[in-house]
Amino acid sequence: MATSESLTISEQINEEQIPRWKLARRGVQLLINNKADEAQTLFKKYPNDLQMYAGYSFAVFMDALMTFEDDKLNVATAALKEMERRCATDTGWLKSVKSRVFGSETTLSAAEHLECQIILADSQVCLAILTFLQQDLSGYLKGGWVLRKSWKVYQHAYSEIRNLYREIVGELPDAIAHHHSTPPHQAADDEEPGATSDSSGEWDFPEEPATFSSTSPSNGKAHDIDKETITRLMSAVSFGFGLFHLGISLLPPSLLKITNFFGFGGNRQMGISNLMYARQGTDMRAPLATLSLLWYHTIVRPFYALDGSNVQAGVRAASQLLDESQEEYGDSALFLFFRGRVYRLNSDIPSALKAFQASVDNSTQREIKILSLHEVGWCHLIQLDYPAAEHTFQLLKLSSRWSRSFYAYLAAICSGSCDNLKDFSVLKETINLFENAPKGSQLELFLFRRFRCCPKDEEELSRVDRNYWRMFVYELLYLWNTLPSCSYTSIANIIADCQSIVRDATSEPMLGISQLIEGICHYIIKQYEDAVHSFRKCLEVRKLKPYNAEDAHVSAFAQYELGSMLIKNIETKEEGKTLLTHMSHYKDYDFEQRLNVRIHSILKNV
Repeated sequence: MATSESLTISEQINEEQIPRWKLARRGVQLLINNKADEAQTLFKKYPNDLQMYAGYSFAVFMDALMTFEDDKLNVATAALKEMERRCATDTGWLKSVKSRVFGSETTLSAAEHLECQIILADSQVCLAILTFLQQDLSGYLKGGWVLRKSWKVYQHAYSEIRNLYREIVGELPDAIAHHHSTPPHQAADDEEPGATSDSSGEWDFPEEPATFSSTSPSNGKAHDIDKETITRLMSAVSFGFGLFHLGISLLPPSLLKITNFFGFGGNRQMGISNLMYARQGTDMRAPLATLSLLWYHTIVRPFYALDGSNVQAGVRAASQLLDESQEEYGDSALFLFFRGRVYRLNSDIPSALKAFQASVDNSTQREIKILSLHEVGWCHLIQLDYPAAEHTFQLLKLSSRWSRSFYAYLAAICSGSCDNLKDFSVLKETINLFENAPKGSQLELFLFRRFRCCPKDEEELSRVDRNYWRMFVYELLYLWNTLPSCSYTSIANIIADCQSIVRDATSEPMLGISQLIEGICHYIIKQYEDAVHSFRKCLEVRKLKPYNAEDAHVSAFAQYELGSMLIKNIETKEEGKTLLTHMSHYKDYDFEQRLNVRIHSILKNV
């Protein structure tokens, strides 16, 4: 007993001797390695330490994003605002704490000053993200204003740290140095498709570091910072700076108007380069940078079709990140989740299912279990295993607190696809979720329009067959850019189902949807002439449909796919360009913003 107590006391003494930034990193490692409660306990042991409270704020922020529950969103918002309060006003809070501890007011060291500015900017970015999630104009404007504040802090802090790094360590790695020596307008030209850049030139960094206060390192305190510390701070600021650039570059055109109004933009390649640098550091943000890159390569790139139908474009980069993290995070539920995403993008669905199931088994957090179970359902959907997919989505409908309507829709169309949806009362229960008009989110509007296409009574339900419901499934696979992950056999089955559709009012839920899907499938298996033929047929049968029809996305996506194919051929380039240029005729259709980004990218590179 005495030995155990002595060991505990010894451990506590050793812990007290560990620099707080190392303890914060340990807390983040615990959080990622399925030990969320232990991480929270560690962070809360040092409530007055800035770095530990920053780690706690990151933890509750990640929890809020995964759950989207009001109480956790409120906890995260409160923690981040407290973090902002502590860092703001010339670091007054930190100075007051040092005054209480040491008996007199103590000037912050250069390292403490810079650390405080990094944490301030990080907290403001996280607050902006939570504000944007309100999905209304006031939320967007508030979020834009908070982002502008964080941008100003990042801009100055990055400039100071970069100059000190050059003075103490040397030049930055080539990948990062290239972007900071390139004028903004030129950097925009070097971007990968879909990226945005600030054209105002405000991202140019001054040669002399800007100052925040009398405690700035530029006022003669640079000698207080050693090589190890400035290297750590360089990686720390690179995380938030890189995530800021990457996030802004991915915003849809409607939100870019707000960021342009506030006078800033994002450079995607600069963001990725800084995150790659940050993940090599010793700071607590290093593993978060790796997770951010995995999120970009395995979720953002395929979902937003940044690489077209080449969903495997980010697989190599993601695989390397996972392999390099295997020793430290091999059993992490989050890393297993991303491992499953890589398998899925490689069309290795059996391995993906194993990885996602391992993530479910290893996780101690309900939210990560739901996240991985969601992917299990999608894997079954990609395999066209409708009974297994329906079972999974039914479980998710009961478990999820904020996506019940989406999972209800997925379960319903899977049930219909295997001829199990015979009782209208079951369908009516799901439709009742959409009795009122949607409140404006893209997903809500998408679901609202789909349920308007569903049978309205028992008689209508009896007249539709399983292919009617399968068109909903295939449309979903297309819009979520997961058709390329289907096997050749599955693609052939989808083409056969599309070709069996008879043109009448009850054969397909939206006119021409079968030809759109058939065209995509032909394109995936490189039957390009058949693909062009299918897209032209789709546009032909829909030529009398108004541009603002509820199902106008069928025409819009068919025209986009046809135009993007024709523009690659010198003989049909002008026709393709015309088709893409005239896309602006379509208004208020599903996933309009995402398609506009892709169209802009193609036309910019013509």
